[in-house]
Amino acid sequence: MIDWTDFSRGAAALLSWEIPLSIILGLALGTVFGAIPGLTGGMGIAILTPFTFRLPLMPSLVFLTSVYTGGCFGGAISAILINTPGSPASVSTTLDGYPMTRKGLSNEALGISVAASAMGGFIGMVFLLVIMKPLANLALRFGPPEMFMVAVFGLTIISSLHEGGFAKGMLAGLFGMMLGTMGMSSTGAIRGGFHIMYLLDGIPVIPALIGLFAFSELFFLMEKEYITESGETIRRNLRKMLRGFYTAFRYPVNVFRSSLIGVIIGALPAAGATVANIVSYNEAKRLSRHPHTFGEGDPEGVVAAEAANNASEGGAMATMLALGIPGGQATAVLIGAFMLQGLLPGPRLFYKHMHVVYGLISAELVEEVLLVGVGMIIAYYFAGIVTVPTRILIPTIAMFCTIGSFALRNAMFDAYLMFAFGLLGWIMRKHGYPVIAVVLGIILGPIADRELIHTNQLFAGDLSVFFTRPISLALVVMSTLAVAFPYLVRRRRER
Repeated sequence: MIDWTDFSRGAAALLSWEIPLSIILGLALGTVFGAIPGLTGGMGIAILTPFTFRLPLMPSLVFLTSVYTGGCFGGAISAILINTPGSPASVSTTLDGYPMTRKGLSNEALGISVAASAMGGFIGMVFLLVIMKPLANLALRFGPPEMFMVAVFGLTIISSLHEGGFAKGMLAGLFGMMLGTMGMSSTGAIRGGFHIMYLLDGIPVIPALIGLFAFSELFFLMEKEYITESGETIRRNLRKMLRGFYTAFRYPVNVFRSSLIGVIIGALPAAGATVANIVSYNEAKRLSRHPHTFGEGDPEGVVAAEAANNASEGGAMATMLALGIPGGQATAVLIGAFMLQGLLPGPRLFYKHMHVVYGLISAELVEEVLLVGVGMIIAYYFAGIVTVPTRILIPTIAMFCTIGSFALRNAMFDAYLMFAFGLLGWIMRKHGYPVIAVVLGIILGPIADRELIHTNQLFAGDLSVFFTRPISLALVVMSTLAVAFPYLVRRRRER
């Protein structure tokens, strides 16, 4: 339950003039970092943390959490406008966001993403405020068998990909999983590295994402004069963005369901916003009355993807604050920022500095409200991309793709790898293979591989553990139903 005394102390700490300034500046920088391919919100936190050394406690932490919030949304901007997820957490946003842009609905898609992000983030923070401790305890009950089944459940989206048919989707997914298991395993075995030093840690996700989505799209843009079908007649339009903003409110059930999925999955270490984004999109498509429109520019797909990945911030913060366990790169850097301020996330933080926790949550609620204004302004100026002729846009995007891939590890190998994935994505799309299935395999394959190895080590190869642990059994049932449900619905409609 909420301790209202500590809550009032924490909220009172936000009355300083420095707090609103920290929030607005952090949101703006985080959104820009998230919108530039290759630069994620987590990278933005890492770059900006040294600038907070001399700041007071609350302004420094509020600034960094604002960068986190802005980064969660910013990835949607490039995902919608140029088919490039600014971060892996926006991978499903491309599936309907970019088709809307090609139809000349880029302004509406950006407005929808702002509204869904703000609503999802706000709901996630309310959940964090109310059920922070129980959610952290639930996350502790997820061992290797449960985490393996979470990854399997995320992979069930392949069954609902109709582009090219189920067989092509499965082949692409299995190919992605094979790529995802390259490098050194948790047992120390090196697989498929071809004696290349840069592949010891496996395929880096950012260059693969940029190549498969953005660089492959450049080959198709060479045949066009503009991104959109209507060419230069599509201008950035604030009124249309506001129309898209209000469109998101037409799907309250989708927003709430996706936010709940985001909070729960975000609380699981090593799962985070990417898995939440994928699972939420899949569930929205499965439960929709018109699933055939998903992937063709359905606003409901953008709502589901963006509400989930922003709500996952609440779950990740719950695990970080209550247990001191980072859910991903961003929260790992935030733990370092806490330690620089003399605080150690974990159970002791709740006993000794609960007012700081409540102060941060209060600031996060304010951040989600202010994200509407900051996000709309930045998205409005980025929306001008669709009016730029492709003869200018193609070399510019290619340059940013190369720089974004190189900046990850300061290695040209990653730029070459991005180019190779770009060619692969172009060939796959020309022959009807879903690129998203490869991305799913690359992202979720290492999680499934690692947790299956840990399960085998802990339980001496006894696979019955998946059916004797309640949470794991529930996930087995859900994964089975997730695969079977689309076919049962299709057969019923055929009859």
